[in-house]
Amino acid sequence: MTHGIGAPIRVAGLDARLLAISQRGDGRHQVVSANLAGRAVVVKLYGRKRPWLPTLARAFGHRYLVGKTGLSARTRRDTEVRLLRLWRAHGFAVPEVLELALPEPDERPYLVLEQIEGRTVHAELRDATLPRERLEAGLARFGADWSRRHALAERLREPGLVHAHPGFAHVFDRAGEWVTFDLEYAYTDARRVEALVAVEIAGFVASLQRAAGPRSAPLLDALIDAYPDRERLERVGRSAAVGRFPALDALTSRIPALRARGPRKLRESVRELGRALRR
Repeated sequence: MTHGIGAPIRVAGLDARLLAISQRGDGRHQVVSANLAGRAVVVKLYGRKRPWLPTLARAFGHRYLVGKTGLSARTRRDTEVRLLRLWRAHGFAVPEVLELALPEPDERPYLVLEQIEGRTVHAELRDATLPRERLEAGLARFGADWSRRHALAERLREPGLVHAHPGFAHVFDRAGEWVTFDLEYAYTDARRVEALVAVEIAGFVASLQRAAGPRSAPLLDALIDAYPDRERLERVGRSAAVGRFPALDALTSRIPALRARGPRKLRESVRELGRALRR
């Protein structure tokens, strides 16, 4: 039976509400909200997100071209647990991992998390009725913490402190505290941390532009004004090829559809960052 987002669902002995499902894979990857042990929680049950052949192709690319962790359900679950604990240990706001068992057995790898109340920052950036001052204040807090995380990732040579899927759709606003989620994947090459940080910066700049549209320029100004390491931002802006993956570029440069997407978006966000720095 197919359940729509927000629909009630019975899973692993829980009366839950469906938050997300991947229909492209085996249909078994689900995210639900429920009450467990007397508290509101989110349960992620990990399944395959894509058909077999695309999964195998992407797994090859993750490992040999990009340098990311694997795509299997078990690997994604273990990666997310490790990164959530790593980020929390250094004081970054992410959902808490709860050591709670499901009422009934489920063969899928799963993770129980605290439930974060609030909208995504992406939704707030798109909301034209939201006062710009509120968004600027949130971006200022985010920018300061963002810089601290990047500095720590570079000092520790820890690629796990770099968000491998950057964007404000993966940040919740919990009453003014911005909480990052979606850490199923991680970079693995400690030698490329500085370049990976640059990729993340460009990714969040692009996300801000997409969500805020015409309002993005003053919001981006607020973000970079709060980012204390201007030299790091300028390193991003000086190179249109920042953080690129040579093996992947060699492949995508031969495929017009791919050549026109990722690299072009990266260059556009880098140019916008450069304009903001000049302002």
